[in-house]
Amino acid sequence: MFEILFFMILFIVIYFVYNFIFESMLKKEKYTKISELGLLVRKFSLDKKKMNYKQCLNGVALINSFIISFTIVLIDALKISILFKLGIAFIIMVILILTLYYLYGIYLKKKWGKKDGI
Repeated sequence: MFEILFFMILFIVIYFVYNFIFESMLKKEKYTKISELGLLVRKFSLDKKKMNYKQCLNGVALINSFIISFTIVLIDALKISILFKLGIAFIIMVILILTLYYLYGIYLKKKWGKKDGI
């Protein structure tokens, strides 16, 4: 029960931090410097004119919050040495980043992808 509560608190705190950072970058029109957004636009051929940057960055904040919170809670539950925890945390984060950003990119391509031939 403690792990679920710990996950929820971490998730909410990290989400609000990311949301605050992204909101300030949107107000200053520096959203092109957000690496996650640039990667998604290039990799999945998203149409920048159709995109709603606020909605897209909200999804990025949710994904990043989930990745960080899940990894912290899982590693905290393990009773092994710190070196093994770091190795496992690295592997978990790489797998989650690749998987979740790929799935989110597919979703965004269906929503705001460039049409072939146009």
